[in-house]
Amino acid sequence: MDIQQKFYETINKHKMIHKGDKVIVAVSGGPDSMCLLHLFLTYREQLGIYLLVAHLDHMFRGEESQGDALFVQSFCARKGLTFISDRVNVPGFIEKTGLSPEDAARRIRYDFFDRAVLNYNAQKVALGHNRNDNEETVLMNILRGAGLEGLVGINPVQGKYIRPIIDVPRDAIQNYLHKNNIKYRTDRTNFTTDYFRNKLRLELIPLIKEKYSPNLGGSLRRLSDIARYDLQYIEFAVERAWSDSVKVAKGVVSINITKFRKIHPSVRRHIIRKAIDYLTGDVKDFEYKHTISLIDFIFNAKSGNIIDLPKGVLGQKDYENFVLYLKRRNKDVCDYVYVLPLMGHLLIKETDVEIRSCIKPRDTYKLVKSNPLIAQLDCDKIKGTLTVRNRRPGDKFVPLGCMYYKKLQDFFIDNKVPKRQRKMIPIVEDSEKIVWVGGMRIDERCKITEKTKNVLLLKMKNMG
Repeated sequence: MDIQQKFYETINKHKMIHKGDKVIVAVSGGPDSMCLLHLFLTYREQLGIYLLVAHLDHMFRGEESQGDALFVQSFCARKGLTFISDRVNVPGFIEKTGLSPEDAARRIRYDFFDRAVLNYNAQKVALGHNRNDNEETVLMNILRGAGLEGLVGINPVQGKYIRPIIDVPRDAIQNYLHKNNIKYRTDRTNFTTDYFRNKLRLELIPLIKEKYSPNLGGSLRRLSDIARYDLQYIEFAVERAWSDSVKVAKGVVSINITKFRKIHPSVRRHIIRKAIDYLTGDVKDFEYKHTISLIDFIFNAKSGNIIDLPKGVLGQKDYENFVLYLKRRNKDVCDYVYVLPLMGHLLIKETDVEIRSCIKPRDTYKLVKSNPLIAQLDCDKIKGTLTVRNRRPGDKFVPLGCMYYKKLQDFFIDNKVPKRQRKMIPIVEDSEKIVWVGGMRIDERCKITEKTKNVLLLKMKNMG
């Protein structure tokens, strides 16, 4: 295999890099990352990119890992490359969190890369995963009972992360290093069976190849390709269903339960995962069991019930909708009161809502029909100063079209306003009464009649 050609083809095939990009190459000092760095140095001018190197000492191997850092730093100094490094006590992090060594190291590593991207204004991070890594990942995910996403394995491109040697086998990398006299470091922990991936690579895969499937790697790659194509089709269906049944506003995902019920179960699962990804940035730690439990809750819970989910997400059933939001958004809006001038505007900072007011002569003003964000009131029926506040216990008004007072709480219930939203609705009142429940209904006593001379026009706008 011509590794250089495969490297260049993979970058172009997946549109990994654009001219002028700053690319951070993740280099541990091992064979894969040193091969990757050598390839980037070879094609740097042709690609038109600026290279930086990032190295993280996980502090797993004491002096050996410090030696890795010095090895990479020395190489960068000889080549005139910017060297970004950090040391993190991953064993201590494992003890504190209870995570597996692999998971803990991965989280710390990607956090380091994310910080490097921000600090150096880089566009891409290049990782040294190879073809064998992908095959191992697919097999690991099969054993874990993963869905299609897991069967796809390692994606060549994931946002800012790129993997230019994902189609290069491990033995070809070793040959390339030997042929070009490229030195590298050896991590002795790669040859122990203390970790799941190592056991799989050193014990299970050789056994399967010897006893059952000599072409195991090819079979796993074919499975990965099939899963990727099928997942692309499902994602297309998910996008259509999402557009029809889901609304997103200010960090809240709202799912129409009636429409959601009609969606294929596979697409439902992906919609839930998409919602979690939207709220938290990824779906790590949100497992199949959480998805199934949540879907059951959506269909069977009573209105108003709340479910506490992983990753700091809350779900609440609100009549015909189910909403997902982060816990930090669940705090009550503080009580507020603002004075609203008859000719002017105000911004309610607690809810990011703006209300504008003006007075129009009735004989020249054309009434607006059926817009809940606009209130048209008889100006002469407004008493004293207008104020805007959120609801208070005991609030009542006479809704337009009614003859008697109605408690605001009962009005909200009748109109199926979710509890979490009720304190966010602006209440406009004069010195005697509520004149408008913002975005919903004016008071009957302030409505425009044939005797109206001036119209008080109120317009409400969500600024968030």
